[in-house]
Amino acid sequence: MKIVYIYDAIARIGGLERVLVEKMNYLAEVYKYEIFLITSSQGNHPYSFTLSSQIIHLDINVPFQIQYKYKYPIRIWKKIALESSFKKKLQQKINEINPDIIIGTSNFKARTICELKCCAKKIIESHCARSFTGINDGIARNPFMHWIHYIQTQKVHKLIENNSNIVIALTQRDSFEWRNAKKTQIIPNMTQTVIATYKINKKMKHVISVGRLAYQKGFDHLITVWNLVKSKHPDWFLDIYGDNGALKQELKKQILELDLSNEISINNPTKNIIEKYQESEFYVMSSRYEGWGLVLVEAMACGIPCIAFDCPYGPSDIIEHGRNGLLVKNGDIEALADAICWMIEHEEERKQMGIAARETSKKFRPEVIMKQWDELFKELVKQ
Repeated sequence: MKIVYIYDAIARIGGLERVLVEKMNYLAEVYKYEIFLITSSQGNHPYSFTLSSQIIHLDINVPFQIQYKYKYPIRIWKKIALESSFKKKLQQKINEINPDIIIGTSNFKARTICELKCCAKKIIESHCARSFTGINDGIARNPFMHWIHYIQTQKVHKLIENNSNIVIALTQRDSFEWRNAKKTQIIPNMTQTVIATYKINKKMKHVISVGRLAYQKGFDHLITVWNLVKSKHPDWFLDIYGDNGALKQELKKQILELDLSNEISINNPTKNIIEKYQESEFYVMSSRYEGWGLVLVEAMACGIPCIAFDCPYGPSDIIEHGRNGLLVKNGDIEALADAICWMIEHEEERKQMGIAARETSKKFRPEVIMKQWDELFKELVKQ
C-alpha cells in the first residue's frame, strides 16, 4: 500500500513534526507500508527529527514564506503564483506515485489536497481544535483582514467536509466540531517516550512547561501565575522550554518586570526533553487552546503528574483530575496558582499521581495507536 503524507517541512523542533515523523517511521518500518513524504519547502534545512531511510522524501521546492517579503498588493500576486506552482507540482508527483491514500496534516494546503485529481482516499488530520485553527492565533489584524481570514478558513473547512473521505480528530470534542464531514474518527497521538533504565537526579523543587513561545501556549498567564506561587513558595523554580516564538521578548520582559528572573528560566528547545521531564517534580500547561497535549503524555510517561487549564481541547482527555494530575477552569489564574501550590505542598500525593500518570501514558504507546491507523487504512482501500 502506498501512502503519501503532505507537509511544508520537517525543520522545526515541534510536537506536530515529531508526531508526524514517528508515525511515518512506524508505518514504514513496522507495517512495511510504502511511505512517501512530499514537502513544499524543505530545501536544504536539516530534518528536525530523524526520518527513516525507508521513507521516500520528495521536496517540490515551493517556498511559500517568500511572499511575506512583499507588501500588499504584490504579496497577493506572489501568493497566487506560489499556490499555482504548488498545485501543479503536487499533482505531478501524485500522478507519478499513484498512491492508495493521501494524508493532509492539519490545515496545511488542505484545499489543494482535497482538489487533487486521483483515486486515492484522502484523510485530513485535525491537529488543533477546529474553532481555533488559524483564527484566534493572537495575530493582530485589522477588522477587514480578520474577516477575510475567517471567511477563507471557513471555506477550507467546508471543502474538507465535502471532499475528504475522513477527518481524524484527536479528541471527542474536536470530532464533534467536524460532525458535518463525511466521516470522522478519533485517533489520539502516540508517544514513543521510553524511560531510560538509569535514574535521573531530580532538580529539587523544579517545575517544567514546554511549547512554542506563542499566544496559544499562554506562557504570559503562567508567568503571572508564578508570581502568585512565589509569594508562598519562593524556593521553587519554573523551567520553560520553547522556540524563538513571536512572544519571546515580551515574555522575558514580563519576567523582568515581575522580578522573577531567579524563579523562571526560558530555555531553548532541546532534543533531550525527556531528561528534562525526569528532572522535574511536575508539569504545568497554561495553553489557551490545544489540539491534544502531547507534552502531557510525554511528561506522564516520565512519571510526573500534570496540571493544566481545562482548555479546548485535549487536557481533559488525558488528565484524570485528582488521579494523575489536576484540571483547572480555563483561564482562571488564581485557581492555577492554587493547584500548583497544592501540588508543591502534597509530596506523597504528588508521587502517587506520578505513578498513575505513567500508567495513563501506556494507552498512547505506538502499538496501541498505530494499530488503529493500520485498521483504518485497510478499511479505506476496501471501499
